[in-house]
Amino acid sequence: MAAYLISGDEALISLELTSLVDRLVGDNDRSMMVDDFDCAESSVSLASIADAITTMSLFIERKVVVIRHIHSLDAAQSDVLATAIDACIEETDLVMTITGRVPKVIADACKRAKTETIGAAVVNNHKERMEWVEARLIEAGFTYSADATRLITNWFGGDHARVAGLIATLTSAYGEGAKLSRSDIEVFLGEAGSVAPWDLTDAIDKGDATTALVMLHRMMKAGGSHPMQILALLANRYAQMMKIDGRGVRSGADAAAILGGKEFTARKVLEQYQRLGSAGVARANSLIASADLDLRGATDWEPELVMEVLIARLSRLAGTQPTGSRTRAYSR
Repeated sequence: MAAYLISGDEALISLELTSLVDRLVGDNDRSMMVDDFDCAESSVSLASIADAITTMSLFIERKVVVIRHIHSLDAAQSDVLATAIDACIEETDLVMTITGRVPKVIADACKRAKTETIGAAVVNNHKERMEWVEARLIEAGFTYSADATRLITNWFGGDHARVAGLIATLTSAYGEGAKLSRSDIEVFLGEAGSVAPWDLTDAIDKGDATTALVMLHRMMKAGGSHPMQILALLANRYAQMMKIDGRGVRSGADAAAILGGKEFTARKVLEQYQRLGSAGVARANSLIASADLDLRGATDWEPELVMEVLIARLSRLAGTQPTGSRTRAYSR
């Protein structure tokens, strides 16, 4: 018996689940070998799940039982599943998925079964994203050009789920174990993926208008974000800077105590406030307020143009602050 628990983000769970089940099934007949249950469905039968886990197959030596969304089970159902896990036969490979907290009774049963936990969390750090993409390429057996990982990471941004589709396409086109050049990959990339909000705000903070505009368009198109949503994101960020204005904040810990949330995020807000100073933050808020009126019909500009102009102005503001502004902010 082998037992696995895949937890984390739903889109990435799907990737990990597909990869794991493919490995467990190998060259065998999937339709004969895999029993698949979804606890989120009202029609799911715990008796059928328990029977699948504890009963040998009449046709094959081993089988794989997949139980999705175990966080959807109530207390009584969790007890039934835990009992079944304890009774799982040696010939069964058990794979479970969860996006929430693992019920204690199931967690205890998983511990007794020496369950391997597979994390499927969204990776936000750019370096970790690259490592994640590289691991997927290695798993697929590819050898590839030095810049392939960076190319894929930058293109798909936070859309980790699309990497699986790309790898399947590359395998189909070039075969397993193929050596991939940059051009081999580029032809199958499709539309650029969405990006995380901080990809936009980080570019603005650096005064990099070109990158910020690219991030804006990816958020609106691939990410499906409405201009008003992005405006609200920006308004909240500069409002956070206003909260620490004039309060003698000198460290990320101090900023986090006022703003709440993680110290890393609060430190980034503080650092940008220190670059802009009070006057710069006030100017940024004025630009955002004007853009809000424009999006509500004050001008006949298209919403996309309103946001482009705003992002360009905010980026310019971040990149042209005089030394005096920074000094004044630090001295508060």
